[in-house]
Amino acid sequence: MISHKDSVRHISDTDQPSWIRRQSRRLGRLLRWPYNRLRFRAFGRRARIDYPSYVVGGAGIEIGAGVLIGRHARLEAHFVGEGTCRLRIGDNTRIAPYVHIGAAHSVEIGANCGIGSYSWITDHDHDTNDPVNCVVTNRRVVVAPTVLEDGVYIGERVAILRGVRIGAGSVVGTNSVVTRDVPPLSVVVGCPARIIRRFDLALGKWIHPADGALSKSG
Repeated sequence: MISHKDSVRHISDTDQPSWIRRQSRRLGRLLRWPYNRLRFRAFGRRARIDYPSYVVGGAGIEIGAGVLIGRHARLEAHFVGEGTCRLRIGDNTRIAPYVHIGAAHSVEIGANCGIGSYSWITDHDHDTNDPVNCVVTNRRVVVAPTVLEDGVYIGERVAILRGVRIGAGSVVGTNSVVTRDVPPLSVVVGCPARIIRRFDLALGKWIHPADGALSKSG
């Protein structure tokens, strides 16, 4: 997926904030860590959620080791009963600022995933089947589990809707809306999202699929 016009650079320590700013951020994270251990069902070693954040139903949210969550994150777990986990984020996943994740049934995010700013991931929708009894008054939601497998990368301002499974190693382009399952090792873009590349393990390279339509979820 790298063209002849592109060059590759590695993220290095030179891209980091000043020493004083790094230390102040580290102190803030250390002070907030005991609080995060209390407000979440699980909060892994070296996990971080930047201030400010908006959390609903923390008792139903598990955050793995080494997870980094940017400021203004909105994490919601609804219908949380005793011993119920609605939202699980795997080890070493990186979540950029202003991401909104809502779980009323089950949202599973694998390890080593990257999620861009302002993205929206959900496993539910309001029930709009009865226009006479609108969503404000009927207070019902339709749910289906949503899964991001390991190593998935999500660009900025992406919407991932209920019941979708995104296969391991796949990439979702910026501003896409994912309404159906995405196979592993695929690149999808658009609204609704469609496959534009798939990685062929036998050939060891990205190829154009003959049919770009995504498989139906469920």
